[in-house]
Amino acid sequence: LAIADAGGRFAAFTNLGLCKGALGDADGAARHHQDALRLAIELESSSGQSIAVGNLGSLAMRRGDLATARPCVEQHLQLARSLGDAGAEVHAHLKLGHLAASEGDDGRALASFEAAAAVAEQVGEIGTLKRANCYVGVARGSLTMDA
Repeated sequence: LAIADAGGRFAAFTNLGLCKGALGDADGAARHHQDALRLAIELESSSGQSIAVGNLGSLAMRRGDLATARPCVEQHLQLARSLGDAGAEVHAHLKLGHLAASEGDDGRALASFEAAAAVAEQVGEIGTLKRANCYVGVARGSLTMDA
């Protein structure tokens, strides 16, 4: 990494984090994603920050660390919106829906899945829209069963 430019280092940290995560080394993955986030902040790269914090949120979700995952995914959503990155926004809403469902908050899950569906429809992501609508149905069913 010593000879790479800043963008190359960011990509390397991100890819190392993804690889470590895929290999089951969650701590190593977190370190690399944190390095990527620090570099993105240093570079004042909102898109880099969005990617890194999104990866940290996804990693925390896989680890079952919902307390860490939620603020990471919420920050990812905020950055995606500010960047006009509708694809990332949809996926952040989906992640927030899954987090809420894991926490037993079916109302919040429903709102997140509906938000994902609305953005997916706006940008014509038909496959993602269908998936989000399935999650909407599950969340509505859960709310009905809880009532």
